[in-house]
Amino acid sequence: MGIMDLTTFTSHLYGYCLQLMNKPLKQATNKNITNAFGKILPISLFVLSTQCLADTTYIGIDYALNDIELSSENATPSATALRVGVSNNNMAFEAQYLIGNNTDNIYRMEFDLKQSTALYFVMQSDIREGFGLDVSVGYAMTEMSVSGPEETYNGKDHYNGFSWGAAIHQQIPYFKQANIRLGYQSLYKDSDIEITNISLGFTLYF
Repeated sequence: MGIMDLTTFTSHLYGYCLQLMNKPLKQATNKNITNAFGKILPISLFVLSTQCLADTTYIGIDYALNDIELSSENATPSATALRVGVSNNNMAFEAQYLIGNNTDNIYRMEFDLKQSTALYFVMQSDIREGFGLDVSVGYAMTEMSVSGPEETYNGKDHYNGFSWGAAIHQQIPYFKQANIRLGYQSLYKDSDIEITNISLGFTLYF
């Protein structure tokens, strides 16, 4: 091999090594940006909530039937959700904590929705004849574990991202500070998995 060929070969080898080194660096950078965004967004929403001049505080508890869809198959573990919020002028900021009650299986694998924490901005309609509608958007952090035979996947995963929901509620006769609430919520969705729930619960206003 001549001196010119050796120089060319060395140059190409050096360039290839740089590409290999830069690839994990870019991946790590993108992962760090995603993690940082996941932490900053809930904090930002919480700071905004403190600026809201709340005239009503409320708490709620729901029974939620979750739907975990994976490869066109579904697991439906149930959960209990606790909601706390402050509202003013048909707008509210709401924090939610959801904890799993049981597990369900897909392909001999048990899916356990351990817990989910979320923060939402809620747009509330006027109350008409005791009925109202809420639409919420926010950020949820959901933890789920999967267990099964050795040849299947076993582990714990976190699904963090955009979340939204809608709920209709009705005031309880002779007790207008409370209502019954029926809701739909999307906790997480990507090309591989979708986590949603339908809930029925009770809300008390102070």
